[in-house]
Amino acid sequence: MKTFYIYLTVLFAVPALLLAQDIEEVTVSSAFLDGDVSSINNPIHVIQYSDFSKKGVSTLAESIDTLLGVSNQDYGASVGQPIIRGMSGNRVKVLNNGLVVRDVAFMGADHPIEVDIGGIQQIEIVKGPSSILYSNGAIGGIVNIVDNTIAKEDVLENVFNLGFESQSVNDGDNYNIDYSGSVEGLNLFFSHSSKNLDNFDIPDEAVIHEPGEDHDEFSYLPNSDSKMAATRLGISKTGDWGYYGISSVIIDQLNGVPFHGEEEEEEGEGEEHEDERIFAVTDSSVINIEGEYFLNGPINSIAYSLRETDSTLTEQHEEHHEEGEEEEEEEEEEHGATTFTNNSEEAQVILDISNANNEQKLVFNLANSDSSVVKEVGTPSMRPAETTESTIGYFLGTNFNDLHMDLGIRYDQINVKGTLLNNSVVTNHDLDFDNLSFSASLNGSLSNNFEATLGVSNVERAPSSVELLMNGKHMAIQRHEVGSVALDSEEATNIDLEVSYKLNDIKFNMLYFQNDIDNYIYLQDDANGTKIEGVVIARHSQKDAEFDGYEFSISSDFDLYDGNLAVMIGTDSVDGKFTDGANIPRITPSRNIYSFVYTQDDVSVDLSLKEVKSQNDTAAGEEGTAGFELLDLMVSKSYSIYSDNDLTLSLFGTNLFNEIARNHASYVKNEVPLAGRNLGLRFNLSL
Repeated sequence: MKTFYIYLTVLFAVPALLLAQDIEEVTVSSAFLDGDVSSINNPIHVIQYSDFSKKGVSTLAESIDTLLGVSNQDYGASVGQPIIRGMSGNRVKVLNNGLVVRDVAFMGADHPIEVDIGGIQQIEIVKGPSSILYSNGAIGGIVNIVDNTIAKEDVLENVFNLGFESQSVNDGDNYNIDYSGSVEGLNLFFSHSSKNLDNFDIPDEAVIHEPGEDHDEFSYLPNSDSKMAATRLGISKTGDWGYYGISSVIIDQLNGVPFHGEEEEEEGEGEEHEDERIFAVTDSSVINIEGEYFLNGPINSIAYSLRETDSTLTEQHEEHHEEGEEEEEEEEEEHGATTFTNNSEEAQVILDISNANNEQKLVFNLANSDSSVVKEVGTPSMRPAETTESTIGYFLGTNFNDLHMDLGIRYDQINVKGTLLNNSVVTNHDLDFDNLSFSASLNGSLSNNFEATLGVSNVERAPSSVELLMNGKHMAIQRHEVGSVALDSEEATNIDLEVSYKLNDIKFNMLYFQNDIDNYIYLQDDANGTKIEGVVIARHSQKDAEFDGYEFSISSDFDLYDGNLAVMIGTDSVDGKFTDGANIPRITPSRNIYSFVYTQDDVSVDLSLKEVKSQNDTAAGEEGTAGFELLDLMVSKSYSIYSDNDLTLSLFGTNLFNEIARNHASYVKNEVPLAGRNLGLRFNLSL
């Protein structure tokens, strides 16, 4: 694969250097459809960086948690993975500039997504049937992070940005600097961000302990601290022939693990470990090469992307004890470290074969990943596994009178090679999955005020290497996790209908979806509660499942005191059951979301309330959660120093009610509640 990279680099770089010319001014557009954001007919949210950068540093999933149909599966304030319409894990793909982020997050809900959202352009969320346009197996949808590390058009001026932030809930601080400009016809980009967050505060009695368990009450959650440093560097050359560029991204993180199941000890040998420090160190490095060339003929352009990712997470124990206590030293050695790795290469080529009547694209994709879970002491939880993916896709956008149709078809060949160890016997496995998926959406205006979109899809998702080959303790979810090589691909048949109606200045939006999934893969605890080394055995199993839900919102703008008030009231709900009537575990509860944004000249006030209902539709052995309300407020003002609005000061507060809140989708919702009241200050300076 690396040799393939070298060939393609030479093939595309040489013409770039020979044909270099100037290009027109840059405009922000969607990374997918090459059109203005307002022209996208698929169910999609587009969030500009300025819309969330003033509200305090957060995880990717937390920053989009107030969008209808989108929520967060957290493992503490510093780790979170997005949920779309009840779908989580490998059914929701995180992308960066159109390519899947291939880190170790897919190997566990307690693993951070290795992306930097500081100084980006926008975040795009695609839900439902449209998602196959951008990734295989994305039954729930995709989240795409768009940045300008590789500029596709010439940067016309040098811009330097500096941001700093302080928070009260974790005594934390965060800063970011970035630069974009051009030197001798080359576009340059540099960004560095750093955060240092201590243990976060929680409301009194927020942690739910096991009955009879001795414990101390804290005003904070131990081991909930985090640190991150991220550096991005890019260079590109553009012209009327297209563009060519290369970038590097390096991310280092350290996250405390706020809850980590412990093995049961023999009777009479129990011992508290209140001073035990459990943390995870994550290292990620990414090299990107991408470009596009404009042609004359049946092929309008050739766009390509090449990416190599090395991702490692090492979970470690550190116990504090008195000098000379040899027994504790021996116990520390027995814990050892567990290392999760995923190293991958990916290449993608997109041919634009559009004509005057239709937008048409052909997509070719190759990807290879090597992953493993290795312990310093003991048997590996997952022996080295290699996953190879090859894809061909065809996508069409066309108009019929007043109707617009998008159609996507993709064929994926996925191969997983690895070994399993059972009862000292090693077996080799070479598994093939051939997946065919399609999606279609039809959009039209039935009147001047009434618009509707109908989407249908049939999407197949192959099981991941973890679901197939895992066989070991995963203490973060308190399970001995066992994969199954007998798993088949999931097949999801989805339909959604969205209608919008505008009455004067008030807009009503309603969306209903139904998603039937054959061979839904889930983690099933052993019916008899069988344990290995103190943790329950849980097997990756399959059963047919059904999801349905809705999203409804009312929004409007009002002129108020020489300014503008934007109001949005929304609600979303999802129900997930197996076809035998049993509830699917960790389904997001219904929510009401209220948003009020007032702007006047250079002042902005953003007040939002998220009302989360109680969730009692639980799976066997799963506990329900109480409802809660999170009130957030942000006030910002811009000042002109050298140019218009180049300094912005923001005051923000989150969870102002200091509510006890726990995320039902979290594996550790009882032990790891959401953070308490947080007050913060942030400034952004642009020169």
